Amino acid sequence: MFKKIAPGFLNRLDTYLLTNYPVVWISKIHYVLWFGLVLYFLSAAIGWLVPIDLTSKADDGLWYLLLSVLAFILSWFWAYRYLIFNKEKNFGNLRSGEEYKNFFLVFICIAIFAWFGSPFVVSYNTKMARLFTDKELFNDVNTLNEIEPFIPTNYYSYENTYDTTNKRTYFNVNKINVYNNYTPWRFLNDSITYPQVKSNYRLRLGYQPTADFNAVKAKVERHILICNKYGVYPNFDASEMAANYIKAQKTGWLDIQEMNLGGDYYKEQLRTAFNNLFDAKFGKLFIWDKDFLWGMFYVIFSLSLMLILFKLNSWQQYLITAIVMALYPLLAFIISQIFFSSSNSEHCFQWFIFLLFLTSIVSLFVTGKQQRSFKPFFNILNQLFYLIIIYMPMMIVYYLRRYTSVFHDFYSYNYSSGAVQSVVNIDGQQVTVYDYRYYLDQYLYSYWQEEYDLWFMLCKYLPIILFLACLPLMKKLFVKQLALPRRT
Repeated sequence: MFKKIAPGFLNRLDTYLLTNYPVVWISKIHYVLWFGLVLYFLSAAIGWLVPIDLTSKADDGLWYLLLSVLAFILSWFWAYRYLIFNKEKNFGNLRSGEEYKNFFLVFICIAIFAWFGSPFVVSYNTKMARLFTDKELFNDVNTLNEIEPFIPTNYYSYENTYDTTNKRTYFNVNKINVYNNYTPWRFLNDSITYPQVKSNYRLRLGYQPTADFNAVKAKVERHILICNKYGVYPNFDASEMAANYIKAQKTGWLDIQEMNLGGDYYKEQLRTAFNNLFDAKFGKLFIWDKDFLWGMFYVIFSLSLMLILFKLNSWQQYLITAIVMALYPLLAFIISQIFFSSSNSEHCFQWFIFLLFLTSIVSLFVTGKQQRSFKPFFNILNQLFYLIIIYMPMMIVYYLRRYTSVFHDFYSYNYSSGAVQSVVNIDGQQVTVYDYRYYLDQYLYSYWQEEYDLWFMLCKYLPIILFLACLPLMKKLFVKQLALPRRT
């Protein structure tokens, strides 16, 4: 199928690799790179052509998921071509070191499919970021924040009080509580990085209540004009809104029943638009987030290992291993929920996982000395060992932190409550006085948090390094099991 739709130079390269580099030829990485490039251009084109609605939350994550599902389906055409050629079974053992070449080739191929949605995310956000210039965006946000007190669509943006006697709520437009209504919260207090955004202090100094109808109406019209620019359409008349403001400004403390408030849903749409634009321009795309990258790495690593194991085992044994991997956590969860209390169920579930891991370790040593016959049970456990080995150290460290005192996982407020010395009255106010242990405990809490982060980081890197170092041993183990006689 690849040859029928591939260009001629790629087919000639395929013939050359078959003759000179069979391991590379089996991986079909040359076809994956070519068609992956085509798919990436397609993904970027879709991201550029998809219409943008600023008033809705950016859905690039959903598109990434949909494109990933499509890439997963397409990857099976490659996986089939890769799996039908098995050098261990059909052409003898690989030469020393070629197991690394094989693993990394598979890893790269799967990574190309897994990142199929990333060009969409980049092009979609690039397109959104170019809708408005930085200067234009900052000016509009500042203008809307300055005008906002003159648009009384709610009372909680102003100072307000509840009269418990008359059961009435009053507010005063001459005194406002909220100044940065439209600045995204992630950029609200970063005046060093974004000095163009006016701070609460500057906005508070700039607000001057006025009863000049024409001046207020001009501000309201300016507000509507900017809203329309971003695809938001307020449902009120400028003259009526200006009259409402002047009425409230002259009255001072005004009962909310005396004024027609409401209709400020459009402001949420406008805030959403600014959130989308600020994220696209100044935020970090979720595909570059550290946690997302680690998650993608583990998914790609595990899928690569599963394909390698499929070629190193009979399909019947591999199928049973897949069933065990699916059913064992489910059964462990059900048992932990039935026979243990809700507070201990997670604890019990993790012990079931540890038990499986310990059993697989024992199986690995037993199989290493087994030379006479093939043992299906041990083969399944050996596959499970390699599939979960890179995750277990992290689970163990997490368990030690969560259920033991190894990392002193006590919350800081627990420290402070245990360190309270007394409550004293100073100038009519009650002040809680702490002894010196409070600060020491805070330091210890931070120290053990850093220790946990260090150990967790080591448990992310070291298992991967050890796995790669022992990759030849894994190949040797399963190739030997393939050669052992079966029971009839």
